[in-house]
Parts: sequence; structure tokens; C-alpha cells
Amino acid sequence: MPVLAMDKANQKYFEAICAIPHPSGKEKAISDFVAETGKRFGYKVTQDALWNVVVRIPASPGCEQAPPVMLQAHLDMVCVKTPDSDHVFEKDPLKLYVDGQGHIRARETTLGADDGYGVAYLLAVIEEAETFKHPELELVFTSQEENGCWGAKALDMTGIRSRRMIGLDVMESTKENVCCVSCFCSDLLVLRKEMSQIRAAGEGLKIVVDGIQPIREGAQVHPELYNAIKLSARLLCAARDEGIRFHLVSMHGGEAENYNPVACETVLVTEDEEAFTAFVGRQLKLCAEEIEDGRQATKLTVEKCMTTGYFDEASGSSVLDALLLLPSNTVSIDQRTQEMTSTCCVGTVCLDKRGFEVTMSDRARSDSFRRSILEKVRTVARVTGCTLAAEERYAPWVYRADSFMLKKTADLMERYYGDKMIETVCPGGLEACDFLPKIPDLDIVMFAPIGEKCHSTEEYLDLSSFDRVYDFLKTLLSELSQDRDLK
Repeated sequence: MPVLAMDKANQKYFEAICAIPHPSGKEKAISDFVAETGKRFGYKVTQDALWNVVVRIPASPGCEQAPPVMLQAHLDMVCVKTPDSDHVFEKDPLKLYVDGQGHIRARETTLGADDGYGVAYLLAVIEEAETFKHPELELVFTSQEENGCWGAKALDMTGIRSRRMIGLDVMESTKENVCCVSCFCSDLLVLRKEMSQIRAAGEGLKIVVDGIQPIREGAQVHPELYNAIKLSARLLCAARDEGIRFHLVSMHGGEAENYNPVACETVLVTEDEEAFTAFVGRQLKLCAEEIEDGRQATKLTVEKCMTTGYFDEASGSSVLDALLLLPSNTVSIDQRTQEMTSTCCVGTVCLDKRGFEVTMSDRARSDSFRRSILEKVRTVARVTGCTLAAEERYAPWVYRADSFMLKKTADLMERYYGDKMIETVCPGGLEACDFLPKIPDLDIVMFAPIGEKCHSTEEYLDLSSFDRVYDFLKTLLSELSQDRDLK
């Protein structure tokens, strides 16, 4: 039976897309659903090889002179599940429910409200376009946002007429009168080191740090205790400094460069297994006492295993030094507002017989903040004998004080909610950064319903807010339909 209200278009479509698997890079099914929906209501639809979809809706009668508006959302979702879940994101629908606080959630997995809410809004607009006044609309559904914005990068925008855009891809808000007016720049950083193992069969220890509650990149959190890779390095460095000798064999942790890792597995060999296990267990308890948020359930398991080789102590120490020193989570904050100005996520680690690799994602409000992070990471690479590859993921979307869309949205939000609009800078991988080089005069605003903890299994979307913000979107489009000149 349906969980959400089928008589409300936004709820109906949110439930529909949650039933369609849509991990990054595997959006064909949801892309086809969107395209078929547009065609079913008689609109012109284009779909490209990366499964981007554009649906064009003519202006309401009498509104043909209003400048066209682009609405944008991305089709893919971050796929994270609880350790004991058997959910397969490539084939299983999400299991939705509404909790006692009126929040939509998914059992044992991410909800995908980033950016399911935006996709649902756009599909609802397709269905209800004839029921409210609006200018010409260009609905842009993009693919692979969560793994690099590849859909937006490849999208042919030569046929896009809009110079006004409402983006529907921003979460982590506890208020509805918040508007994203610019966003961070970001790089993909990869630290590597070629290493050779000493071949020797024997017995080792497998150490697993897990139970960490996932936190979305960008949250102002402890640099180590919300990151299983950083915490593992801290524990191992403490054991090393205590004089307990060991050799690293392997280390694996994390799921993506832009997601704080919740588990990390390390294999090592040591002649003092009992002392090592006892010491690391005590250290983990001390670390857990540093932060008391009622959420962390960090645990350590140690078991014996067989190994076929290990790294010498110097090579292993260089790996641990790099992991300990790399900046992670909040790097700097604005002292006036306490908002973050730059972050770096140590997202994945792979140490095996082929060598060492760490992937990271930095995000910064300006190029100067980004350069500061890069210099820190370059220094770590240099002193630990690693190489660094840095690739720009997106340039910043720069704030426009003269934005017509900003003024229009602010005026309506104050009337609609009774409070002045709150401007914010978003750390997310917003595809506006890829659209702006193609349409430099694009005037953009972004807003969202109340929802938090996206990219985690605790993600939720406030149901009543989901409805209200959809109504706000339609109201804003109706007001834009009365405009006649680009300002």
C-alpha cells in the first residue's frame, strides 16, 4: 500500500521515484520514467546518452511574454545502508515510512531526498502545469551529480532559453525561508604512494573500527571521531608512539571521496598482540569521551587472520603519518557567523600490496580557502613521500547582489512565511557551477523543504514542509509569469 498521499502530486511522485533504483551512473530507469511522464502530458522531451532529460512546458495562456524559467534537479542519489542491511540499491526499492514526527524516512538506507524532493517537484509541475499560472518552463533533470556532476557537465545547453533558474538541490535545512545564493568550489584530491611488501606468510590481526554514525561532508564536526579512517590512524599512531611494534599489511575504508567513512579495516602483524589489543581498546574509549553527542556507538573488533606479506615499519609509518595529518571535516569557519568556510573529507583509503591511495574532496567558499587546503595536503604529500593529483570538480557560484531572482524570492518568502529570507552559501556539489560557464548571465536561486542528514541512513524529509515548499514554488512561478522584462 502507498505510504504517502496519492492525491498530492509531489508526494505521489516522491514515492514513485523511491520505488525506482537510481544510484549514480545507473539512472536509465528513472530517466525513462521522467521522459515518459513528460510525453504522457504532451510536452516536448529530450533525453541524451547520459540520461539527462529536458522537458519543455509552454507558458500559460496570457503569460507568453514572461521570461522563461529553468527548474533543475538531479536524478541520482547517494546509496548508503546500515551495516546489517541486505538492501541492494541497484534493484531494490526504498522502504519508506513516516515516523512519529511527520518525517519521511527509509528503513536501513539513505532516503534520497537529495535530490528526490526536487525530482518530485518537477514531475508534479509537469502534471499540474495547467492548474496554475507560470511562464515558459524548461525542466532539467541531470544525472550523476553525486559522483562528479557528469550529467550537468555533458548537458548540451545551446537550446536552453532560460536566463532565470530555480535550483531544487539543496538540503540540510531546518527552516523554509532559507535561500541558497552561492556555493562553494571543490576539488577531487588523490594521494598515492607506490610501496612494496615483504613477502612472508604468517598470522596477523584484523582491526575493524565501525559503528560511527555518518555525517554529511560539511558539518562542523570533530576531525577524527566522525571519520573511521582518521580514527583508525589516530589509534595506530598512538600504539606506535607507545612503543608497540607492528607492521601494516592492508587498510580499507570509506565509500566515496565526499562521504565521511563509517568503517575502516586494518590488517597488521605484531609480536605483541595482547598488548596491542588492550592498548588500542583503551585509546578508543578515551577518544569516545572527547565528544558526547548521544549518537556515536563506535566499536572496535580485533580478530586473528592469515597474511602473506607486510610493509616495513618506515613505509607503514609514512602511511599513518599521512592519514593522521590530512585535514578532515571542518577546516575553517567564519568567526562572525560560525559557518564553515572550508572543509576536506578524507573519504576512502586503500592500502594493499600494490601501494597506498587516499581519495578526498575539498570544498571552499573561495579560491583562497581552497588554495589553503591544497597547500596543507601538498605538504602532507611531500613530507610522507606521496604524490598528489588534484582535479577541479567545480568552480564557485558567485553571489550576485543585483540578482532579480534573489529579490523576487526574498519578497515572496517574507510575505509567504512572515519572516525575512535567510541567505546562505551552500557547500554542496551544485550543478549551477557547471551551468554558469555555458550561460554566464544565468540568474539562480535555490531553496528546499525542511530535511537533514542527507547522505546518511538517518536522512529525513519533513512531510508538511515538503508540501508547503511545493506550494511556495508554484506561487513563485505564478508571480514570475506576470513579469514582462528581464531586470
